[in-house]
Amino acid sequence: MNRHGFTMVELLFVIIILGALAGTATTWLLQTRTDSQVAMLKSDISTLLKQVPAEVMASDINISTNPPSGFKTWGDWLMHISVLDPTRWKATQNGVVAISYTNDATNTNKVLCDGNYLYIDTTKAEIHFLPKNINTKASSFCKIFAQSYNSNMEIKVHLTSSNAVKY
Repeated sequence: MNRHGFTMVELLFVIIILGALAGTATTWLLQTRTDSQVAMLKSDISTLLKQVPAEVMASDINISTNPPSGFKTWGDWLMHISVLDPTRWKATQNGVVAISYTNDATNTNKVLCDGNYLYIDTTKAEIHFLPKNINTKASSFCKIFAQSYNSNMEIKVHLTSSNAVKY
């Protein structure tokens, strides 16, 4: 007997195997996307923590006063000085918070990883990064972002203008 096609059982097995592979690949791709978003945010934070003290020193900025001219808030100034992407960060009064999109095609499902975790303390003239203050209940992305840091990690950088340093 000559066969010129596949039986229904053979086709069913192929469809089941392809479905299982697609399900596995989708999970892997979503995790990879989340990991890359977290890596970008961590890179932005590292840049901010290096750039801000350098700018304060170079431009002789007094942190205990109002933000430099042209900026409504210290958060706006942080966004500008660190060249933070407004699709990943949002300015607050004295700092910035991370943004994640659950649907990149339309950017309609915006999630703020809010909390007071990256900000300027104008009374002490310090920039603070406290990952434990990230609101992990906002989304699973925010929880992964917070967990990418040591739970008791805390960075404080004193922001001294060049005018305050006497030689």
